[in-house]
Amino acid sequence: MFALNPNTFLQRCIRSSAMLVLGGALMAAQQTVLADDHCPAPALSVKAGPTTSVSEQNYSLAETQVIFADYVRKIAATTCSGGVGQLMHLRNTPDPTDRTILRINFDTIYSFLILDLTTPAIITLPETDGRYQSAEVLDEEHYIPFIFQRPGTYELTQENVGGQYAIVIFRTQVTMGDEEDLKAVHALQDQIQVAQEVPGSYVASDAWDMDDILAMRKAYQARAVRDKVPSEDMAGARGEITQDMHNFGPAVGWGGQTKEGAIYLFIDDEPNAPQTLLVKDVPMANNAFWSITVYDKDGYPQGEHFSLNSTFATANDEGETVVHFGGSPDQENYLEVYQGWNATFRIYSPQAEYFDGSWGIPSLLPVGN
Repeated sequence: MFALNPNTFLQRCIRSSAMLVLGGALMAAQQTVLADDHCPAPALSVKAGPTTSVSEQNYSLAETQVIFADYVRKIAATTCSGGVGQLMHLRNTPDPTDRTILRINFDTIYSFLILDLTTPAIITLPETDGRYQSAEVLDEEHYIPFIFQRPGTYELTQENVGGQYAIVIFRTQVTMGDEEDLKAVHALQDQIQVAQEVPGSYVASDAWDMDDILAMRKAYQARAVRDKVPSEDMAGARGEITQDMHNFGPAVGWGGQTKEGAIYLFIDDEPNAPQTLLVKDVPMANNAFWSITVYDKDGYPQGEHFSLNSTFATANDEGETVVHFGGSPDQENYLEVYQGWNATFRIYSPQAEYFDGSWGIPSLLPVGN
């Protein structure tokens, strides 16, 4: 699908960012528990019709309003609340056998918060002892005014967010398959705080034509593939990118981070013969990490050895991590490959050395070279 530069195996590519948070949304749906009769109704108002047509000018608003309303319902049902101003935590690591989520992320667990900023809200990220945790703020048009990546207290208002409504997507680093680590993640999720005088409600401005939304989404996805639009060009704050580029974000990967939050490099169309990747001095913040996940041609993990991240990868005395794609499963940092495999290299909280080109993106090398 994508042309491969023979001199550079890792490429920025829209496929790596797709479903970053849509996958989280699906997991939220799976974990939702039905509210009982004693729970309040969702604090939500959506017009009954007639529907509003979707254009390039309002597509991002339409896509996001539909998703905001869906999150209000899910949060309300899960937490027995109105669904606005209330945190909802996902508690389980992704299931690698799940076939509903493409290119699933095994690196973080999500928490979600919908805000009505008629009154200001204060969110607090706890001290994490070096573990990655972030809070991404998106407004009702999918602009991203803030990504908070350090412990601290942050005030959100209509003025600094750029609108009345926002979603905050929290990501907390997790080591898949480690039950003790999962308990630590749960404790950190529980320490996230939100304070607001009046939670308010979510009122969608329009009843959108879903056929229009789906058609516009499909058109932007096709253009992103055709034009090889880099994921880091699809997201930003209001005024940073054009409307046309902005629309790629919600179409390709709703809720995906800006380049300051994460970078996604794609490994595609590689042979099945054993290869290595030498990873060293990855330009990321001190509390961040990198990861590599292998997928099949359909975007799903296979086997047991499909994910590796810098938290548990083994480095040599020179600080280099030699990642083995194929070969003996007994090797350190081994990832299984097979016909049609591909992979995503994620760098969280990338630093200046990535953007100015002073860090060289590594290339896969055949074993023996």
